Amino acid sequence: MSSESSLEGGEQYGSDSVGISNDSEIAGAIVPDADDIDCCVQSTPNHLDFPEISTGVSANNEVVDVVEMNDTESRNNEANSDSTKSTSNKGLSPSEIAVLEKGIRIPKWLRFIEYPFKIKNEKGDFLIEATGWSMDATARGPLNQAGTYFGACLLTLASVEAGCNEILCDEDNRIYGMKPSSLLTTVTAVVSVVAALVMPFVGAIVDHSFHRKTIGVLTAIALLVATGAQIGISESNWFIILCLEALGGFSLMVHTTSVLSYMPDLSMDESEIVKYSTGFHIRRYAVSSMFTAACTLYSFFSKVDKDMIGNQIRLCRFAAALSFSIAALLLGYAWIFCFHKRGPLRKKPAEKSLVSIGFSSVCKSLGRILGCVSKYRALKWLMISMLFSPENGGGTILSIATTVLTVFLRMKALQLSISVFVMFVAQIPGSMIGRLVCNRFNPLISYRAALATFAISSTIPVFALSPDRIWLVYVFSGIWGCAFGCFYSTQRVLFCKLIPKGNQFEYMGFFMFFGNLLSWLPPI
Repeated sequence: MSSESSLEGGEQYGSDSVGISNDSEIAGAIVPDADDIDCCVQSTPNHLDFPEISTGVSANNEVVDVVEMNDTESRNNEANSDSTKSTSNKGLSPSEIAVLEKGIRIPKWLRFIEYPFKIKNEKGDFLIEATGWSMDATARGPLNQAGTYFGACLLTLASVEAGCNEILCDEDNRIYGMKPSSLLTTVTAVVSVVAALVMPFVGAIVDHSFHRKTIGVLTAIALLVATGAQIGISESNWFIILCLEALGGFSLMVHTTSVLSYMPDLSMDESEIVKYSTGFHIRRYAVSSMFTAACTLYSFFSKVDKDMIGNQIRLCRFAAALSFSIAALLLGYAWIFCFHKRGPLRKKPAEKSLVSIGFSSVCKSLGRILGCVSKYRALKWLMISMLFSPENGGGTILSIATTVLTVFLRMKALQLSISVFVMFVAQIPGSMIGRLVCNRFNPLISYRAALATFAISSTIPVFALSPDRIWLVYVFSGIWGCAFGCFYSTQRVLFCKLIPKGNQFEYMGFFMFFGNLLSWLPPI
Protein backbone atom coordinates (compact mmCIF):
# COMPACT_ATOMS: atom_id res chain seq x y z
CA MET A 1 0.00 0.00 0.00
CA SER A 2 1.43 3.41 -0.86
CA SER A 3 1.44 6.16 1.72
CA GLU A 4 -0.92 8.27 -0.40
CA SER A 5 -3.61 5.60 -0.26
CA SER A 6 -3.89 6.00 3.51
CA LEU A 7 -4.23 9.77 3.50
CA GLU A 8 -7.31 11.81 4.14
CA GLY A 9 -7.78 15.49 3.50
CA GLY A 10 -4.55 15.75 1.50
CA GLU A 11 -2.26 15.41 4.55
CA GLN A 12 0.70 13.10 4.33
CA TYR A 13 1.64 10.76 7.12
CA GLY A 14 4.52 8.35 6.83
CA SER A 15 6.85 8.31 3.87
CA ASP A 16 7.18 7.09 0.32
CA SER A 17 10.64 5.64 0.81
CA VAL A 18 10.86 1.93 1.22
CA GLY A 19 11.25 -0.86 4.01
CA ILE A 20 13.69 -2.54 6.19
CA SER A 21 15.79 -5.40 5.03
CA ASN A 22 16.47 -6.50 8.60
CA ASP A 23 13.47 -8.45 9.83
CA SER A 24 14.08 -7.44 13.44
CA GLU A 25 13.23 -3.86 12.57
CA ILE A 26 9.92 -4.54 10.86
CA ALA A 27 6.82 -3.72 12.91
CA GLY A 28 5.46 -6.90 14.35
CA ALA A 29 8.45 -9.00 13.19
CA ILE A 30 9.57 -11.89 15.35
CA VAL A 31 13.18 -11.96 16.47
CA PRO A 32 14.14 -15.34 17.95
CA ASP A 33 16.68 -15.62 20.73
CA ALA A 34 19.87 -17.51 20.08
CA ASP A 35 18.58 -20.11 22.53
CA ASP A 36 15.42 -20.51 20.48
CA ILE A 37 17.14 -21.29 17.17
CA ASP A 38 17.45 -25.01 17.87
CA CYS A 39 13.77 -25.09 18.77
CA CYS A 40 12.90 -23.38 15.51
CA VAL A 41 15.04 -25.79 13.48
CA GLN A 42 13.59 -28.86 15.15
CA SER A 43 10.06 -27.69 14.47
CA THR A 44 10.76 -27.16 10.74
CA PRO A 45 9.07 -29.86 8.65
CA ASN A 46 11.36 -32.07 6.58
CA HIS A 47 8.92 -32.22 3.67
CA LEU A 48 6.48 -29.93 1.91
CA ASP A 49 2.79 -30.73 1.67
CA PHE A 50 1.88 -30.60 -2.02
CA PRO A 51 -1.47 -31.63 -3.46
CA GLU A 52 -1.73 -35.38 -3.58
CA ILE A 53 -2.24 -36.33 -7.24
CA SER A 54 -2.72 -39.82 -8.59
CA THR A 55 -1.58 -40.84 -12.04
CA GLY A 56 -3.82 -42.61 -14.50
CA VAL A 57 -5.26 -42.16 -17.93
CA SER A 58 -4.27 -39.37 -20.26
CA ALA A 59 -7.05 -37.10 -19.08
CA ASN A 60 -5.79 -37.36 -15.53
CA ASN A 61 -2.25 -36.69 -16.73
CA GLU A 62 -3.46 -33.43 -18.22
CA VAL A 63 -4.99 -32.50 -14.88
CA VAL A 64 -1.68 -33.29 -13.15
CA ASP A 65 0.16 -30.97 -15.50
CA VAL A 66 -2.29 -28.14 -14.81
CA VAL A 67 -2.19 -28.61 -11.03
CA GLU A 68 1.61 -28.76 -10.94
CA MET A 69 1.88 -25.70 -13.15
CA ASN A 70 -0.58 -23.72 -11.01
CA ASP A 71 1.17 -24.76 -7.81
CA THR A 72 4.58 -23.72 -9.17
CA GLU A 73 3.17 -20.43 -10.44
CA SER A 74 1.58 -19.79 -7.03
CA ARG A 75 4.86 -20.35 -5.19
CA ASN A 76 6.70 -18.07 -7.64
CA ASN A 77 4.09 -15.36 -7.16
CA GLU A 78 4.40 -15.58 -3.36
CA ALA A 79 8.19 -15.34 -3.60
CA ASN A 80 7.93 -12.34 -5.91
CA SER A 81 5.38 -10.71 -3.59
CA ASP A 82 7.63 -11.17 -0.53
CA SER A 83 10.62 -9.81 -2.45
CA THR A 84 8.64 -6.78 -3.64
CA LYS A 85 7.34 -6.11 -0.14
CA SER A 86 10.84 -6.32 1.36
CA THR A 87 12.19 -3.95 -1.29
CA SER A 88 9.29 -1.51 -0.94
CA ASN A 89 9.82 -1.29 2.84
CA LYS A 90 13.54 -0.63 2.72
CA GLY A 91 14.64 2.30 4.90
CA LEU A 92 11.36 2.73 6.81
CA SER A 93 10.96 2.61 10.57
CA PRO A 94 8.51 0.14 12.16
CA SER A 95 6.05 2.99 12.81
CA GLU A 96 6.13 4.02 9.13
CA ILE A 97 5.61 0.41 8.05
CA ALA A 98 2.65 0.10 10.43
CA VAL A 99 1.04 3.14 8.77
CA LEU A 100 1.61 1.71 5.28
CA GLU A 101 0.20 -1.69 6.23
CA LYS A 102 -2.76 -0.60 8.35
CA GLY A 103 -3.51 2.90 7.12
CA ILE A 104 -4.98 5.83 9.03
CA ARG A 105 -8.64 5.86 9.99
CA ILE A 106 -9.31 9.22 11.62
CA PRO A 107 -12.56 11.09 10.91
CA LYS A 108 -11.87 14.38 9.17
CA TRP A 109 -13.99 16.32 11.63
CA LEU A 110 -11.67 15.24 14.48
CA ARG A 111 -8.38 16.07 12.76
CA PHE A 112 -8.19 19.58 14.27
CA ILE A 113 -7.37 18.02 17.69
CA GLU A 114 -4.00 16.70 16.52
CA TYR A 115 -2.72 19.79 14.67
CA PRO A 116 -0.81 21.38 17.62
CA PHE A 117 0.96 18.07 18.30
CA LYS A 118 2.19 17.16 14.81
CA ILE A 119 5.95 17.13 14.23
CA LYS A 120 7.57 16.87 10.81
CA ASN A 121 10.29 14.30 10.30
CA GLU A 122 13.43 14.86 8.25
CA LYS A 123 11.51 13.97 5.06
CA GLY A 124 8.92 16.66 5.70
CA ASP A 125 6.16 14.17 6.54
CA PHE A 126 3.94 13.80 9.61
CA LEU A 127 4.10 10.37 11.24
CA ILE A 128 0.83 9.48 12.95
CA GLU A 129 2.46 7.49 15.79
CA ALA A 130 4.77 10.44 16.49
CA THR A 131 1.66 12.60 16.78
CA GLY A 132 0.19 10.07 19.20
CA TRP A 133 3.40 10.05 21.23
CA SER A 134 3.29 13.85 21.39
CA MET A 135 -0.33 13.83 22.59
CA ASP A 136 0.36 11.16 25.20
CA ALA A 137 3.42 13.00 26.56
CA THR A 138 1.42 16.23 26.70
CA ALA A 139 -1.42 14.53 28.61
CA ARG A 140 0.98 13.14 31.22
CA GLY A 141 2.23 16.66 32.03
CA PRO A 142 -0.99 17.96 33.66
CA LEU A 143 -1.55 14.56 35.29
CA ASN A 144 1.81 14.89 37.03
CA GLN A 145 1.08 18.47 38.01
CA ALA A 146 -2.29 17.57 39.46
CA GLY A 147 -0.34 15.23 41.74
CA THR A 148 1.57 18.23 43.11
CA TYR A 149 -1.62 20.00 44.17
CA PHE A 150 -3.05 16.74 45.48
CA GLY A 151 0.12 16.22 47.55
CA ALA A 152 -0.12 19.68 49.13
CA CYS A 153 -3.82 19.13 49.91
CA LEU A 154 -3.12 15.66 51.31
CA LEU A 155 -0.42 16.95 53.67
CA THR A 156 -2.80 19.58 55.02
CA LEU A 157 -5.69 17.15 55.55
CA ALA A 158 -3.45 14.50 57.13
CA SER A 159 -1.93 17.10 59.48
CA VAL A 160 -5.38 18.27 60.58
CA GLU A 161 -6.55 14.71 61.27
CA ALA A 162 -3.36 14.05 63.25
CA GLY A 163 -4.18 17.02 65.50
CA CYS A 164 -1.46 19.34 64.24
CA ASN A 165 -1.61 23.12 64.39
CA GLU A 166 -2.23 23.70 60.69
CA ILE A 167 0.75 21.83 59.18
CA LEU A 168 3.13 22.22 62.16
CA CYS A 169 3.25 18.87 63.98
CA ASP A 170 4.95 17.54 67.10
CA GLU A 171 6.47 14.10 67.54
CA ASP A 172 3.23 12.87 69.11
CA ASN A 173 1.13 13.84 66.11
CA ARG A 174 0.84 10.65 64.06
CA ILE A 175 -1.46 9.38 61.36
CA TYR A 176 -1.54 5.65 60.60
CA GLY A 177 1.63 5.25 62.64
CA MET A 178 3.74 7.85 60.84
CA LYS A 179 4.26 11.59 60.69
CA PRO A 180 1.85 13.37 58.33
CA SER A 181 4.83 14.83 56.45
CA SER A 182 6.10 11.27 55.74
CA LEU A 183 2.83 9.86 54.48
CA LEU A 184 3.04 11.01 50.85
CA THR A 185 6.73 10.20 50.38
CA THR A 186 6.32 6.73 51.92
CA VAL A 187 3.38 5.77 49.71
CA THR A 188 5.12 7.11 46.60
CA ALA A 189 8.34 5.23 47.43
CA VAL A 190 6.48 1.93 47.93
CA VAL A 191 4.63 2.32 44.61
CA SER A 192 7.87 3.18 42.80
CA VAL A 193 9.73 0.14 44.15
CA VAL A 194 6.87 -2.24 43.32
CA ALA A 195 6.66 -0.83 39.79
CA ALA A 196 10.44 -1.10 39.41
CA LEU A 197 10.41 -4.79 40.35
CA VAL A 198 7.45 -5.68 38.14
CA MET A 199 8.17 -3.73 34.95
CA PRO A 200 11.03 -5.78 33.40
CA PHE A 201 8.96 -8.95 33.85
CA VAL A 202 5.86 -7.35 32.30
CA GLY A 203 7.98 -5.98 29.47
CA ALA A 204 9.45 -9.39 28.65
CA ILE A 205 5.95 -10.88 28.45
CA VAL A 206 4.68 -8.09 26.20
CA ASP A 207 7.63 -8.48 23.82
CA HIS A 208 6.51 -12.10 23.25
CA SER A 209 2.83 -11.21 22.76
CA PHE A 210 0.41 -8.86 21.01
CA HIS A 211 -0.35 -6.81 24.15
CA ARG A 212 1.77 -3.67 23.77
CA LYS A 213 -1.12 -1.41 22.80
CA THR A 214 -3.50 -3.20 25.19
CA ILE A 215 -1.25 -2.33 28.14
CA GLY A 216 -1.15 1.30 27.03
CA VAL A 217 -4.95 1.51 26.78
CA LEU A 218 -5.67 -0.18 30.12
CA THR A 219 -3.17 1.91 32.07
CA ALA A 220 -4.51 5.10 30.46
CA ILE A 221 -7.99 4.18 31.72
CA ALA A 222 -6.64 3.47 35.23
CA LEU A 223 -4.89 6.85 35.21
CA LEU A 224 -8.08 8.65 34.30
CA VAL A 225 -10.05 6.84 37.02
CA ALA A 226 -7.49 7.74 39.72
CA THR A 227 -7.35 11.39 38.60
CA GLY A 228 -11.12 11.68 38.30
CA ALA A 229 -11.51 10.44 41.88
CA GLN A 230 -9.48 13.41 43.14
CA ILE A 231 -12.27 15.74 42.02
CA GLY A 232 -14.28 14.53 45.03
CA ILE A 233 -11.56 14.84 47.69
CA SER A 234 -12.70 16.03 51.12
CA GLU A 235 -11.71 15.86 54.79
CA SER A 236 -13.61 12.58 55.19
CA ASN A 237 -12.35 10.58 52.21
CA TRP A 238 -8.77 11.77 51.67
CA PHE A 239 -7.24 8.41 52.65
CA ILE A 240 -9.38 6.53 50.10
CA ILE A 241 -8.30 9.04 47.46
CA LEU A 242 -4.69 8.46 48.53
CA CYS A 243 -5.08 4.72 47.89
CA LEU A 244 -6.52 5.43 44.44
CA GLU A 245 -3.64 7.83 43.81
CA ALA A 246 -1.21 5.01 44.63
CA LEU A 247 -2.93 2.89 41.98
CA GLY A 248 -2.75 5.81 39.59
CA GLY A 249 0.96 6.27 40.28
CA PHE A 250 1.64 2.62 39.50
CA SER A 251 -0.47 2.85 36.34
CA LEU A 252 1.44 5.96 35.26
CA MET A 253 4.77 4.12 35.48
CA VAL A 254 3.47 1.13 33.51
CA HIS A 255 1.87 3.46 30.97
CA THR A 256 5.07 5.45 30.56
CA THR A 257 6.93 2.20 29.89
CA SER A 258 4.44 1.17 27.20
CA VAL A 259 4.74 4.56 25.48
CA LEU A 260 8.53 4.56 25.68
CA SER A 261 8.59 1.18 23.94
CA TYR A 262 7.13 2.89 20.85
CA MET A 263 9.89 5.54 20.70
CA PRO A 264 12.63 3.41 19.08
CA ASP A 265 10.09 2.51 16.36
CA LEU A 266 9.58 6.11 15.26
CA SER A 267 12.73 6.48 13.18
CA MET A 268 15.94 4.75 12.11
CA ASP A 269 17.83 8.05 12.32
CA GLU A 270 19.24 9.29 15.65
CA SER A 271 18.95 12.97 14.73
CA GLU A 272 15.28 12.43 13.92
CA ILE A 273 14.69 10.79 17.30
CA VAL A 274 16.35 13.83 18.92
CA LYS A 275 14.00 16.12 16.96
CA TYR A 276 10.97 14.08 17.97
CA SER A 277 11.98 13.91 21.64
CA THR A 278 12.59 17.67 21.82
CA GLY A 279 9.26 18.38 20.13
CA PHE A 280 7.41 16.06 22.51
CA HIS A 281 8.85 17.70 25.60
CA ILE A 282 8.40 21.27 24.37
CA ARG A 283 4.69 20.62 23.79
CA ARG A 284 4.39 18.87 27.13
CA TYR A 285 6.04 21.72 29.01
CA ALA A 286 4.03 24.36 27.15
CA VAL A 287 0.71 22.73 28.06
CA SER A 288 1.93 22.07 31.62
CA SER A 289 2.87 25.75 31.93
CA MET A 290 -0.60 26.80 30.78
CA PHE A 291 -2.14 24.28 33.17
CA THR A 292 -0.11 25.67 36.07
CA ALA A 293 -1.00 29.24 35.09
CA ALA A 294 -4.70 28.32 35.10
CA CYS A 295 -4.36 26.75 38.56
CA THR A 296 -2.47 29.80 39.81
CA LEU A 297 -5.18 32.16 38.58
CA TYR A 298 -7.88 29.97 40.08
CA SER A 299 -6.04 29.89 43.40
CA PHE A 300 -5.76 33.68 43.39
CA PHE A 301 -9.39 34.44 42.55
CA SER A 302 -10.97 31.66 44.64
CA LYS A 303 -8.89 32.32 47.74
CA VAL A 304 -10.83 32.82 50.96
CA ASP A 305 -9.05 34.47 53.88
CA LYS A 306 -8.45 32.31 56.97
CA ASP A 307 -9.66 29.18 55.19
CA MET A 308 -6.42 27.36 54.40
CA ILE A 309 -8.01 23.90 54.27
CA GLY A 310 -10.86 25.03 52.03
CA ASN A 311 -8.43 26.79 49.68
CA GLN A 312 -6.29 23.65 49.34
CA ILE A 313 -9.31 21.41 48.68
CA ARG A 314 -10.80 23.74 46.07
CA LEU A 315 -7.48 24.06 44.25
CA CYS A 316 -6.94 20.28 44.29
CA ARG A 317 -10.41 19.68 42.86
CA PHE A 318 -9.91 22.27 40.12
CA ALA A 319 -6.51 20.83 39.16
CA ALA A 320 -7.92 17.29 39.09
CA ALA A 321 -10.91 18.31 36.95
CA LEU A 322 -8.78 20.25 34.47
CA SER A 323 -6.09 17.56 34.13
CA PHE A 324 -8.75 14.87 33.76
CA SER A 325 -10.39 16.79 30.91
CA ILE A 326 -7.10 17.34 29.06
CA ALA A 327 -5.89 13.76 29.56
CA ALA A 328 -9.20 12.17 28.57
CA LEU A 329 -9.18 14.05 25.26
CA LEU A 330 -5.51 13.52 24.37
CA LEU A 331 -5.07 9.97 25.64
CA GLY A 332 -8.34 8.89 24.07
CA TYR A 333 -7.40 10.31 20.67
CA ALA A 334 -3.83 8.97 20.79
CA TRP A 335 -4.69 5.39 21.72
CA ILE A 336 -7.83 5.07 19.59
CA PHE A 337 -6.50 6.60 16.37
CA CYS A 338 -2.70 7.07 16.46
CA PHE A 339 -0.97 4.07 18.01
CA HIS A 340 -1.08 0.82 16.06
CA LYS A 341 -1.06 -2.70 17.41
CA ARG A 342 2.24 -4.52 17.37
CA GLY A 343 2.87 -8.21 16.91
CA PRO A 344 5.29 -10.15 19.12
CA LEU A 345 8.84 -8.94 18.73
CA ARG A 346 10.29 -12.27 19.76
CA LYS A 347 9.29 -15.88 19.10
CA LYS A 348 7.43 -17.69 21.87
CA PRO A 349 8.49 -21.35 22.19
CA ALA A 350 5.40 -23.55 22.01
CA GLU A 351 6.30 -25.57 25.10
CA LYS A 352 6.71 -22.51 27.40
CA SER A 353 4.16 -20.22 29.03
CA LEU A 354 4.41 -16.43 28.90
CA VAL A 355 5.16 -16.32 32.64
CA SER A 356 8.13 -18.66 32.40
CA ILE A 357 9.35 -16.85 29.29
CA GLY A 358 9.16 -13.54 31.17
CA PHE A 359 11.32 -14.77 34.05
CA SER A 360 13.91 -16.44 31.83
CA SER A 361 14.11 -13.46 29.47
CA VAL A 362 14.66 -11.01 32.34
CA CYS A 363 17.44 -13.19 33.79
CA LYS A 364 19.15 -13.51 30.40
CA SER A 365 18.91 -9.76 29.73
CA LEU A 366 20.31 -8.84 33.15
CA GLY A 367 23.16 -11.25 32.55
CA ARG A 368 23.90 -9.69 29.15
CA ILE A 369 23.84 -6.13 30.53
CA LEU A 370 25.54 -6.49 33.92
CA GLY A 371 27.98 -9.28 33.09
CA CYS A 372 31.70 -8.66 33.55
CA VAL A 373 32.18 -9.20 29.83
CA SER A 374 29.30 -7.50 28.05
CA LYS A 375 28.87 -6.01 24.60
CA TYR A 376 26.32 -3.64 26.19
CA ARG A 377 28.93 -1.86 28.33
CA ALA A 378 27.60 1.64 27.57
CA LEU A 379 24.04 0.55 28.36
CA LYS A 380 25.22 -1.01 31.62
CA TRP A 381 26.78 2.20 32.88
CA LEU A 382 23.82 4.28 31.74
CA MET A 383 21.51 2.08 33.80
CA ILE A 384 23.80 2.23 36.83
CA SER A 385 23.90 6.03 36.54
CA MET A 386 20.10 6.08 36.52
CA LEU A 387 20.12 4.70 40.07
CA PHE A 388 21.41 8.09 41.22
CA SER A 389 19.91 10.37 38.58
CA PRO A 390 17.16 13.01 39.09
CA GLU A 391 14.68 10.52 37.65
CA ASN A 392 15.39 8.00 40.40
CA GLY A 393 11.89 7.69 41.81
CA GLY A 394 10.75 10.78 39.91
CA GLY A 395 7.49 10.79 41.84
CA THR A 396 9.42 10.52 45.10
CA ILE A 397 11.56 13.55 44.26
CA LEU A 398 8.40 15.50 43.42
CA SER A 399 6.69 14.48 46.68
CA ILE A 400 9.79 15.41 48.71
CA ALA A 401 9.94 18.81 47.02
CA THR A 402 6.24 19.35 47.74
CA THR A 403 6.76 18.37 51.39
CA VAL A 404 9.78 20.67 51.84
CA LEU A 405 8.11 23.66 50.20
CA THR A 406 4.83 23.18 52.07
CA VAL A 407 5.96 22.05 55.53
CA PHE A 408 9.39 23.58 56.07
CA LEU A 409 9.30 26.70 53.89
CA ARG A 410 5.57 27.19 54.61
CA MET A 411 4.74 28.17 51.05
CA LYS A 412 1.08 28.83 50.28
CA ALA A 413 -0.77 27.25 47.39
CA LEU A 414 -0.32 30.36 45.22
CA GLN A 415 3.43 30.48 45.85
CA LEU A 416 3.74 26.77 45.10
CA SER A 417 1.87 27.28 41.82
CA ILE A 418 4.20 30.10 40.78
CA SER A 419 7.33 28.05 41.46
CA VAL A 420 5.94 25.13 39.44
CA PHE A 421 5.00 27.49 36.60
CA VAL A 422 8.53 28.93 36.49
CA MET A 423 10.03 25.43 36.39
CA PHE A 424 7.87 24.31 33.48
CA VAL A 425 8.47 27.44 31.43
CA ALA A 426 12.23 26.97 31.93
CA GLN A 427 12.03 23.39 30.67
CA ILE A 428 11.17 24.63 27.17
CA PRO A 429 14.53 26.37 26.55
CA GLY A 430 16.18 23.46 28.41
CA SER A 431 14.81 21.03 25.80
CA MET A 432 16.04 23.27 22.99
CA ILE A 433 19.50 23.45 24.54
CA GLY A 434 19.54 19.66 24.83
CA ARG A 435 18.75 19.29 21.13
CA LEU A 436 21.47 21.76 20.14
CA VAL A 437 24.09 19.95 22.22
CA CYS A 438 22.98 16.56 20.84
CA ASN A 439 23.27 17.75 17.24
CA ARG A 440 26.51 19.64 17.81
CA PHE A 441 28.22 16.95 19.91
CA ASN A 442 26.28 13.85 21.03
CA PRO A 443 23.52 12.84 23.49
CA LEU A 444 26.03 11.68 26.11
CA ILE A 445 27.59 15.14 26.53
CA SER A 446 24.12 16.70 26.78
CA TYR A 447 23.12 14.13 29.40
CA ARG A 448 26.25 14.78 31.49
CA ALA A 449 25.77 18.55 31.34
CA ALA A 450 22.16 18.24 32.52
CA LEU A 451 23.16 15.98 35.43
CA ALA A 452 25.94 18.34 36.52
CA THR A 453 23.63 21.36 36.40
CA PHE A 454 20.97 19.60 38.44
CA ALA A 455 23.47 18.37 41.05
CA ILE A 456 24.94 21.84 41.62
CA SER A 457 21.57 23.62 41.66
CA SER A 458 20.19 21.07 44.15
CA THR A 459 23.11 21.38 46.58
CA ILE A 460 23.14 25.15 46.95
CA PRO A 461 19.47 25.51 48.11
CA VAL A 462 20.18 23.24 51.10
CA PHE A 463 22.19 26.09 52.59
CA ALA A 464 20.49 29.07 50.95
CA LEU A 465 16.73 28.55 51.28
CA SER A 466 14.69 29.67 54.28
CA PRO A 467 11.13 30.95 54.91
CA ASP A 468 12.55 34.50 54.73
CA ARG A 469 14.03 33.96 51.26
CA ILE A 470 11.15 32.45 49.34
CA TRP A 471 12.15 34.41 46.22
CA LEU A 472 15.17 32.11 45.86
CA VAL A 473 12.80 29.19 45.25
CA TYR A 474 11.69 30.84 42.00
CA VAL A 475 15.31 31.33 40.89
CA PHE A 476 16.25 27.71 41.53
CA SER A 477 12.97 26.52 39.99
CA GLY A 478 14.11 28.11 36.73
CA ILE A 479 17.51 26.39 36.94
CA TRP A 480 15.92 23.02 37.79
CA GLY A 481 13.50 23.40 34.91
CA CYS A 482 16.27 24.10 32.42
CA ALA A 483 18.24 21.07 33.68
CA PHE A 484 15.19 18.79 33.57
CA GLY A 485 14.25 19.93 30.06
CA CYS A 486 17.71 19.02 28.76
CA PHE A 487 17.87 15.85 30.86
CA TYR A 488 14.57 14.25 29.87
CA SER A 489 14.78 14.95 26.14
CA THR A 490 18.36 13.61 26.00
CA GLN A 491 18.07 10.57 28.23
CA ARG A 492 15.34 8.97 26.11
CA VAL A 493 17.38 9.40 22.95
CA LEU A 494 20.47 7.90 24.57
CA PHE A 495 18.54 4.91 25.88
CA CYS A 496 16.79 4.27 22.54
CA LYS A 497 20.17 4.32 20.82
CA LEU A 498 21.68 1.70 23.14
CA ILE A 499 18.95 -0.92 23.60
CA PRO A 500 18.93 -3.99 21.30
CA LYS A 501 16.17 -4.36 18.72
CA GLY A 502 13.34 -6.77 19.49
CA ASN A 503 13.35 -6.07 23.26
CA GLN A 504 11.80 -2.60 23.40
CA PHE A 505 9.20 -3.16 26.11
CA GLU A 506 11.45 -5.34 28.25
CA TYR A 507 14.33 -2.86 28.17
CA MET A 508 12.01 0.07 28.81
CA GLY A 509 10.95 -1.99 31.83
CA PHE A 510 14.60 -2.02 32.90
CA PHE A 511 14.58 1.73 32.29
CA MET A 512 11.84 2.06 34.91
CA PHE A 513 13.49 -0.56 37.14
CA PHE A 514 16.80 1.27 37.46
CA GLY A 515 15.05 4.63 37.56
CA ASN A 516 12.93 3.69 40.59
CA LEU A 517 14.85 0.94 42.42
CA LEU A 518 16.34 3.30 45.04
CA SER A 519 13.26 5.54 45.30
CA TRP A 520 12.89 4.51 48.96
CA LEU A 521 16.27 6.09 49.79
CA PRO A 522 15.55 9.85 49.38
CA PRO A 523 12.68 9.92 51.94
CA ILE A 524 14.99 8.39 54.55
